[in-house]
Amino acid sequence: MSIVADSNVTIAHLGIVSGIIDKLGICEYIDRLIPKKRSHIVTHGEAVKALLLNCLGFTERRLYLMPEYFDDVATERLIGEGIEAKHLNQYLFGETLDAIAAAGPTELFTGIILEILDNLLHGVLRLHYDTTTISVTGEYDQELNTRLIKLVRGHSKDHRNDLKQLVLCLVTDQRGIPVFMEPLSGNASDKKTLIRTIQEVRKNFNTDEKVYHMADSALYAAKMVQDLGSHCYWITHVPETIKEVKTILKSDVEWIPCSDARYKYAAFDSNYGGIDQKWFLFHSEERHKASIKHDIEKIEEKLAKSQTALNKSLVNGFACENDALLAVERWMSKHKRYILSDIEITCDNKKPSGKVGRPKKGEVLEKWYSVSCKLALNQEVIQKEQAMMGRFILASNDTTVDPNTCLEYYKEQNAVERGFRFIKGNSFHASEVYLENSNRVAALSMIMVLCLLVYSFTEWVVRETLKIEKKQIRDQKGKPTQRPSAKWLFFMFRRVRQIKEIDNSRIIVRILNFTDELRDIVRLIGPHVEKYYA
Repeated sequence: MSIVADSNVTIAHLGIVSGIIDKLGICEYIDRLIPKKRSHIVTHGEAVKALLLNCLGFTERRLYLMPEYFDDVATERLIGEGIEAKHLNQYLFGETLDAIAAAGPTELFTGIILEILDNLLHGVLRLHYDTTTISVTGEYDQELNTRLIKLVRGHSKDHRNDLKQLVLCLVTDQRGIPVFMEPLSGNASDKKTLIRTIQEVRKNFNTDEKVYHMADSALYAAKMVQDLGSHCYWITHVPETIKEVKTILKSDVEWIPCSDARYKYAAFDSNYGGIDQKWFLFHSEERHKASIKHDIEKIEEKLAKSQTALNKSLVNGFACENDALLAVERWMSKHKRYILSDIEITCDNKKPSGKVGRPKKGEVLEKWYSVSCKLALNQEVIQKEQAMMGRFILASNDTTVDPNTCLEYYKEQNAVERGFRFIKGNSFHASEVYLENSNRVAALSMIMVLCLLVYSFTEWVVRETLKIEKKQIRDQKGKPTQRPSAKWLFFMFRRVRQIKEIDNSRIIVRILNFTDELRDIVRLIGPHVEKYYA
């Protein structure tokens, strides 16, 4: 028995990825919406599948190395019969990205989600909204007549204001599964984007179940509250810039313990923006201690910077002693954390403004007053401020919601933040954009979010099945768990390979390193994955 040349190729966790793609119907939907009409080997749906396999390969290889990546992958098993690595090149993927751009990345993704909606709707649906920026390098053709987005400089959440960027708007459910995405120009406004996105998502999710829409404080403004009305339920963090919030944060209240012992709360009624709401003032003990610790660590540094700022504001001198004292008082009124430990006013004679050189004999000189003062910490004010640390206000227009539920739901907001970390992570190279024009960048953003969809859906399916069947698998530390991460599952499959052997003129395909433990995991995920390891 001999091994067929070049037949030793990897399957690894890519069989799981392929199976989940099949279950979600991604390829079929794309081929139905944007079919290739001329003769071809690889359809647009299969090209998207190949992109997802590359993005979720965790191989530290960049997207533009496509043929090289697939040299060691079982392409026929994972993508389609007759598909070889040489077919998966930059021209194929460029054509597919152009087709996605023409159809509309947001419209395509929404269509895929609507196809699987029944699998996602379970009980109260909590939708989490946020935006992030993705920086791009290189030159891009911006002269397209049908340009979807503009790659321009804007407020960078990556602190890369030197680079052009796009804004990615993402909506996930409470499990971190993305349900909406939209690529936007690099200078798009968070506030305008969020309200429009909520209205768009409401059209798509036609359900009798109660739906909560959640976002950070960018959502909260009088006009937005009015636009959403009373029948679109939302929960959000109220910004501290609002006058009523400043008052409540500093007030003495009668605290009520939360079901989570780390928090306590006080409830208030509000009619901000003309909409009846519940405001919950929360105090987090952990956040309180961490904030005080951080404040103490930075207090001397801030004192030195404030001293420099005060000296700078007084450097030009004053025409009279009263003006000098007023300038100091104005500065101190805006910086309550400090008191004056020492102040000295000196008077000097100087030539009138605009004149230079030594004074002439008998020339009338002006008196000019300089101020020298030293700051010290106002311990009384600092102690009061530190006592208020760890407080925040959550608001909802569902006046029946209880504070524990409100807090629990809002804390799930990190689901969308985890999604952004996944897309922009070092081991996930879809975020490294090397394309020819802005439309392809917009199309690639849909591929990024499809990767998150496959990843998070895999994780959810495994965890739910383990919970239902009351089973466990080992985690990274060898301990049993019902909540493994998809990345750990993928790592467990890293040694699975395929070889072809010749036995009496028959070609036999074998799967190597596929242990009983891995077989049990595949069975948990379902038959759509099992077939790739059969």
